[in-house]
Amino acid sequence: MRLRVTPFGEPLTGHSAPVAGVALHPGGELIATSDDTGLIRYSTGVEMRGASYTMTLAFHPDGHLLASGGDDGVVRLWDLSGVPAGELKGHDDLVTAVGFHPDGHLLASAGWDHTVRLWDPVTRMPVGDPLTGHTGRIVELAFHPAGHLLATAAKDGTVRLWDAGTGQPAGDPVPGEGVAFLAGRLVIVGSDRLARVDDEVITPEPVSGLAARGDVLAAVNWDDSISLYDLSAAPLARVSGHTGAVQAVALGRSLLAGVDDRGEVRRWRVEGLPDDEPADRVARLRRSLVTLQHAHAVARRVRDDLHRRLEERDDLVRRLTARVDELETRMTSAVVARRLTGHDAPVHGVAFHPRGHLLATADRAVRLWDPVTRDPIGDPLPGGPVVAFHPGGHLLAAACADHTVRLWDPGTRRSFGEPLIGHTGPVTCVAFHPSGDTIATAAADGTVRVWDTVMGRQLSEQPGLSAVFAGDDLVVGATAACGHLVATALPGGAVRLENRRTGAARELTGHASDVRAVAFDATGELLATGGGDRAVRIWDTASGAELSVLTGHTSAVNGAAFHPDGHLLATTSDDCTTRLWPTRLGGHAGPAEWAGA
Repeated sequence: MRLRVTPFGEPLTGHSAPVAGVALHPGGELIATSDDTGLIRYSTGVEMRGASYTMTLAFHPDGHLLASGGDDGVVRLWDLSGVPAGELKGHDDLVTAVGFHPDGHLLASAGWDHTVRLWDPVTRMPVGDPLTGHTGRIVELAFHPAGHLLATAAKDGTVRLWDAGTGQPAGDPVPGEGVAFLAGRLVIVGSDRLARVDDEVITPEPVSGLAARGDVLAAVNWDDSISLYDLSAAPLARVSGHTGAVQAVALGRSLLAGVDDRGEVRRWRVEGLPDDEPADRVARLRRSLVTLQHAHAVARRVRDDLHRRLEERDDLVRRLTARVDELETRMTSAVVARRLTGHDAPVHGVAFHPRGHLLATADRAVRLWDPVTRDPIGDPLPGGPVVAFHPGGHLLAAACADHTVRLWDPGTRRSFGEPLIGHTGPVTCVAFHPSGDTIATAAADGTVRVWDTVMGRQLSEQPGLSAVFAGDDLVVGATAACGHLVATALPGGAVRLENRRTGAARELTGHASDVRAVAFDATGELLATGGGDRAVRIWDTASGAELSVLTGHTSAVNGAAFHPDGHLLATTSDDCTTRLWPTRLGGHAGPAEWAGA
């Protein structure tokens, strides 16, 4: 056999402690490593936390799972995204070795409690009783490539073979301190640290660790170099480069990896390794079957989780429906609004949280309300009179008297980042991009500015007194938008409604004075408008028909916002109140419901 071994890339970084465990993914170049602090890392940068000292790792033969063992006696399973996939508990002491059966239907673990345990990686349950017989700490285990035997080595100076199917001992213990299988033959490391097959030495110098794959054995030499051997006992290759003591080595389909006590992970490309795919057709089918069983088990868990979530959602819907019914029972009519009082100045800004559980209103301060109980939540926040929620709901933007815009966390009520500074006049309009990455502001200084939401940097500036986002497009001069629909308040009380997709436009007339409030519902089917005539009008955007006129405010209407599910409309006014207008139906109110209100 002729091998060509060359360094591959720079050493991997990320560990700040001695690295104890290493495993190569069977499908390629993904490497998993673990250190003395319990940190487990994939070479992709994904990090997990196992036991406080995680020293052994192994990938499932089909690569969908990683097993780890450490000082808390728990064998942990992880998926390739780093998400925990199960905990196998049974060992009473540190787990020093884990390994999967070649066809993947068993996982073996061993450790300082002198026992070997077998697990079903699909059900996460133990298989049979623990394998006992060793009188010292078990340090290594290895499955025969055919899968019928499991070999273990312990500090009691013995190597034991077990029948992988029955868990019974296969023959008597033999002297040894380390174990592996090479080309289907048992490799034993003796007390002199030389590796032997059938009493024939195959490593001419002492070794501190082994990793075998098919017909090739990787051995860690005492000078911290790594040598590759086959049964001929002639070194096939020798590599060096570690600056610390090599703790473990792994050999893959085309990659060799070593880890050391300085936290270094080094890789070498290996060319010329034979393919170790099982030649036995039954073995290949068995491996495929185990993979299918795992996929089936995962699908069942996902199904059960979905059923549980649906039951929780159904229960939530029932409770919310009962709450809405209670609310509606307390209302004499769908067009008689409930007032939110507490403002001491004309109210302008109004916005619902994307989840609908909060309502923000603003005069010279920003107030948060529970739209169901109509109770205020916490003390007012600085800002006003313009407010807008981030699409993700974790930020609330509010214009301030000093011509700036501030971002607040509505949950913690703490400010986020620095104020958006640049306008020289009162801010009259705030709108988030649907992605939430940017925010547009307009002010009485005649400018529209776009800002980076996270960094607070101004990205652009152009003339204008108002602006909204219609999808990804910034529309200057418009008052409200929903997808491809844009509404613009015109002088005299009319509202221009434009379909930017088709180019069609119409004017909605009915208000007796200028319109100050314009808002679409979440579907774009309805448009609410309000203004100086104190009336709130609901329009069908498809036909342009006026569906309802809501009266009750005693002064000009300044703002409007639909609840995300459409069952409420909030309006603000110079009369220092906010009014909540419900429909007769709990849930989304379409044109039919408003027409019948």
